[in-house]
Formats: sequence, C-alpha cells, structure tokens
Amino acid sequence: MNDAQIFVGIRVLIIEDEALVSMMLEEFLEQIGCRMMGTASRLDDAIIKARSRPLDMALLDVNLAGEASFPVAEILTARDIPFIFVTGYGPLGLPAEMRHIPILPKPFQMAQLVDAMRMAAY
Repeated sequence: MNDAQIFVGIRVLIIEDEALVSMMLEEFLEQIGCRMMGTASRLDDAIIKARSRPLDMALLDVNLAGEASFPVAEILTARDIPFIFVTGYGPLGLPAEMRHIPILPKPFQMAQLVDAMRMAAY
C-alpha cells in the first residue's frame, strides 16, 4: 500500500479562494481516492460547510479574499475534524493557539500535501 492509499474514502472539504489551486487540490484528492465534500471560496460559505458537512479532514486557506479563516478552524477544532492550513504566510501568520496545526506552504508539491494530510490525521 502506498502512502496515499491510506486516504481512500476519507471525506474532505477544500476551503480555498484561488480557483486554480482549489481545482488542482480537488483533482489530486480524487485521484488518491478521497471523497470530496465540497469547496468554499468565501468565509460565510466555508463556515456553513464546516458546520454542516460530514467530514474527515479539511484543507483550509488562511486568507479567503482578505478575510482570515480562523473562525472555520475553530469550528473544525470543536468538531474534532483534522485540518491543514494551506498558506504562504507560514506559522507566524497563525494565532499562537493554532501553530501546532500542520501547514502546507504555498507553493507546494503533491507529495507535501500527502505528508501534511498524514500529519493532520495522526
């Protein structure tokens, strides 16, 4: 079993305001067997989906069209759903209480995504 096969069937939400990045993530995650539970590019939509969708994991862009996505991170944390911050800001761009969350730095390679997902899941 290769590393990516451990994610077959997991339900993932992508929260990303850059359409190209979102599509690339969605395509790759589907290729490794993830079940896509939707995408959100705006904070209000992300909050609704984070609260209501059955999820096993989420990928969360820190900056959604100028709005910080930390309210979504708080919802995911309260629901005990692992997530990854996808950001170009690095850990110093996160609140201190969220710096333990795995970060996928932009730009990234797909192998880095798999590594970050593994870190978030375990």
